[in-house]
Amino acid sequence: MDSARGQLVATSDITENHVDESRDDRGLFDMHVLERAFVALMSHKAWVIGSIAACVGLGLAITFLMTPLYTSTSRIEVSPQSPVETQVEGAREKTMSNEIAFYNTQYSLLESRSLAERAVRAGNLLNDKEFVSAFGLDEMENADAVPNSAQRDRMTKRAMDILLDSVTITPVRTSSLIDVGFSTPSPALSARLANLWVQQYIAANLDRRFAATSDARRFLEQRIGTLRQNLEDSERQLITYATNNGIITLQSRTDSLTGRTVAERTLVSSDIEQVSQALALARDNRIIAESQLQNSTATADTSSNNAVSVLRQKSTEAAAELSQLQATFGDDYPEVIAKKEQLDVLNRGVAAETARTRNINKETYTAALKRERELIAELDRITADYRDQQRRSIAYSNLQREVDTNRQLYDGLLQRYKEIGAAGVGTNNIAVVDTGVPANAPSSPRLILNLLLSLIAGMMLAVALVFILEQLDQSIRDPADVTKRFGLPLLGSIPQVASDDFKDMLLDKKSMIYESYLAAQSNLTFLTQHGAPRSFMLTSTRPAEGKSSSALSLAHIFSATGKRIVLIDADIRSPSLNEMLGVENKYGLSNYLTGADDLTGLVHPSEQFGFDYMLAGPTPPNAAELFSSSRLGRLIDLLLRDYDHVILDSPPVLGLADAPLLSRQVEGIIFTLDASSNSSRAVKSALSRLRQSDAQIFGALVTKVGRRNEIYGYGYGYGYGYGYGYGVDTNPEKTD
Repeated sequence: MDSARGQLVATSDITENHVDESRDDRGLFDMHVLERAFVALMSHKAWVIGSIAACVGLGLAITFLMTPLYTSTSRIEVSPQSPVETQVEGAREKTMSNEIAFYNTQYSLLESRSLAERAVRAGNLLNDKEFVSAFGLDEMENADAVPNSAQRDRMTKRAMDILLDSVTITPVRTSSLIDVGFSTPSPALSARLANLWVQQYIAANLDRRFAATSDARRFLEQRIGTLRQNLEDSERQLITYATNNGIITLQSRTDSLTGRTVAERTLVSSDIEQVSQALALARDNRIIAESQLQNSTATADTSSNNAVSVLRQKSTEAAAELSQLQATFGDDYPEVIAKKEQLDVLNRGVAAETARTRNINKETYTAALKRERELIAELDRITADYRDQQRRSIAYSNLQREVDTNRQLYDGLLQRYKEIGAAGVGTNNIAVVDTGVPANAPSSPRLILNLLLSLIAGMMLAVALVFILEQLDQSIRDPADVTKRFGLPLLGSIPQVASDDFKDMLLDKKSMIYESYLAAQSNLTFLTQHGAPRSFMLTSTRPAEGKSSSALSLAHIFSATGKRIVLIDADIRSPSLNEMLGVENKYGLSNYLTGADDLTGLVHPSEQFGFDYMLAGPTPPNAAELFSSSRLGRLIDLLLRDYDHVILDSPPVLGLADAPLLSRQVEGIIFTLDASSNSSRAVKSALSRLRQSDAQIFGALVTKVGRRNEIYGYGYGYGYGYGYGYGVDTNPEKTD
């Protein structure tokens, strides 16, 4: 028995793995989702038709009861433009994100309560009879003969809510155009409200721009006044400090990048420059004078004295003439004597002039040296003053930077103030492209659209209901699910057929019934090491699940393979084998259990199906006591001597103790399940009772597999042309 159980588990694992692998290969639509959905819808077509009809009827009723609305649209163009700004840097950078934020702001402003309040007050809508009557405000007004302020406020708020509910803001894609639409029961009122809304939006925009300009001007005036005072104070401090410290700036420049004032020349620096130049010149003069003094000799330097040069030239000429005269006339000649005297006079003049020139060079050198020393002393004094001024210029530079900063801020705000004054608020970035005109036909309700929406809603409701019903349905959709849900191997699936055709189809080897039971018989041959179990019983959770017809069919299939089969109707409380075979139930199992030992009168052959059978016999009052005796086991042992297989048609499990008692006398149980049964909890309870009795459950045989199970691969419509009915009582038995 343990080896048979192991073989059964292995077979179950192989079958389950094969099914899982096949499903994985087929991917997401391995269950043919569309076909499953179609079958589910057809199974609950009453709910589907009812849901769609109800929604369509409700849509028609709502459509005919709705008040016709007329829509009028006014189109405007809104150009991106930054508001008036007060920062000195100028306008905001125009980026894509800024434009998106700008348009989103405009859409929100077009749907704001402040704009609705402006429209109510500007259009005097509370006194507009057409508007009041169209939206039922006259009832609120008639509640009080003379509306007080509180009543007026409530009516204003109500009118604002009506406008906000009626307006539609529709941006035109990829453009700066915006459509402003109003839907009311009156075409003229819709056009008037659309134009009024646009007008008030433009007016509100101008008011905001004017308010922004006024606020900016007031702010800039205050800031300019403050900065002017700061600039004056800083300049006063700078001048006072420069005066007290003797800082006199002769030349300055303004840095184009930083705007700072840089002092290039002060009085001290200018003095240093002039003294330095004079000192250089004095040093050159002193060097020249010193050179002339050193080069002065007895012959004198004629290069710098014209008189000495002239005298020296005359002396040379006189000496030449004297030599010529002496050569001619001798020393005593009067002209020679005169020339000698003239030559002496000239030599004495040259000596005197040379001495005078040497004295002049000495005086010149002395004066140049004195001048150089005086300039050096003056330069040292001025340089000391410059260094002292440099130390004091640190504070001066700080004051100068403060003056420059205040001047920049003042000039920037003053320029911005001038720009705001020049720009004003005359320009507007909103333009009306098309004004609203009264509509010729109502925009709602739309019959075709409402019918379409109602149909879609009905279909969605139907799908939801079908989904809920399918989720609540616990019937076996996929016969392979018996392994996951109940832990039973699937031995076979039997199609659903009409009860009148069952017997004929079972006897026809080309029929789908024969094919399905032949497949189940083939699976039974793998259950134990010796092949199909020699003794087994078929049971079910409740009556009418196809166990009796399955027992008859398996007995017929086994006998067709050359096996000697005996079928015992063990359901002695509600026998059905005699009805399927068309014989009278006189003698049978109950007779043997109560003491009859002659099996020849209890076992009969069936020429039609090819097996022997034992009927249930008369119904005893104590069926459970009879099954508890040892005679049932002795009967099975006797029959196994002459037959290859003993098959028992057992009673259902729930409500009776017969099935657990019978399970002890056979090798195992084949559990039949109705695919259309919605009793998973009852099946689990029945299996639990059988397992508690230590019964061997070989597997499950799923019966009545209908059209909705075909999508799981368990249909038999591909066979030899035999169709089968749906929705017909498929049970060939009267009690099972």
